[in-house]
Amino acid sequence: MLTIGKLAKRSGVPPSTLRYYESEGLLIPAERSDAGYRLYAEEQEQTLRFIQRAQRLGFTLDDIRLLLRRIDNGNLAHGEINRIAEARYLEIERRVTELLVQRHEMGLFLQDLHRRIQTASAGALTDEQEVADALFTRLVERVCTDPGAESAASMLEWLLHTTGCPLTTQEAYRLLEQLRGEHVHLWQADDGYYILVVSDNPATGDALTALAQLEADCRVHLHARQIPQVMHNDEGYLLVARGDNAFIFARLFLTITA
Repeated sequence: MLTIGKLAKRSGVPPSTLRYYESEGLLIPAERSDAGYRLYAEEQEQTLRFIQRAQRLGFTLDDIRLLLRRIDNGNLAHGEINRIAEARYLEIERRVTELLVQRHEMGLFLQDLHRRIQTASAGALTDEQEVADALFTRLVERVCTDPGAESAASMLEWLLHTTGCPLTTQEAYRLLEQLRGEHVHLWQADDGYYILVVSDNPATGDALTALAQLEADCRVHLHARQIPQVMHNDEGYLLVARGDNAFIFARLFLTITA
């Protein structure tokens, strides 16, 4: 049995969250100690992770309560569950579409801006202006490229180059190849991205740790808090990347797991 403090530490959530889940009927302690302390069965740690994962995906507490009830009853073949899952997936598609439309409009905006700049600066350019114009032209070409014709690897390479990220090195590519094909979960929380590689292989943990170490000297990390962290739990190896450029790690793992 796990005390509320031990379960909170193992799952990375504060005890107040566990008490809140109890009040909502989502995670009821298996029993109480003689002194009245909450005690949880070890399998309830998996239930807690299920709740957290569903919340990250936007399911309401009512939705999660229904899902847990169906799981306990062994009855997942239910129309209401399909309705809930379908509604959440459609909402995600709406958000993705909004971003794709914004990217499309950004491309058109940059094209127009580029034309205006070229018209305004017609004539001889200084060396500095030529360099700036070449860089801007490259940006326009990158943004306006047909996404269907551009590989995810190409986009990732550009992102890494633009930020000056150490993951462009041959050592980084070697480490990434070790992780290709691994079962990976990715999610965003607070100001960071969480990348869980479901594996018990120590070599996987070593590769992730080495990647994090490469990033430790990256110029885009402004302070130690942004250096990627690698942890190990019973689900696998968890890499946490924070900061403005943390999304690149998510893009990186989306590419190698595609």
